[in-house]
Amino acid sequence: DFSKGEFVVQYVGVLIDSETAKDLETKYSMDSSTGCYMYYFKHKGVQHCIDATSETGRFGRLVNHSRVSPNCVTKVFMLGNTPKLILVAKLDMVAGTEVLYDYGDKNKESVKAHPWLCL
Repeated sequence: DFSKGEFVVQYVGVLIDSETAKDLETKYSMDSSTGCYMYYFKHKGVQHCIDATSETGRFGRLVNHSRVSPNCVTKVFMLGNTPKLILVAKLDMVAGTEVLYDYGDKNKESVKAHPWLCL
């Protein structure tokens, strides 16, 4: 079970700048077997991206999306000078509840290519 406000999982990957992220997204899109697990976020006015595309055995990159009924939210925490992302329970959850959060991608092109982003 998770209580509201409790840590659920960390979104683990490589912290990269937006320009590098866009280049990698283009590269990943050329290989349909790769997938793309990028999470863009702004912290203290600086745009960041965590690339979790490489398999690490960590589960944060595998959490599903819901814009309509997410039960987790992303939070930034600092480890030294490095921003890290965690998912925190938005409400109380009992064991067996699917963990969901809003990926935050509202780009028109993304939504057109992936209509499930509206769900």
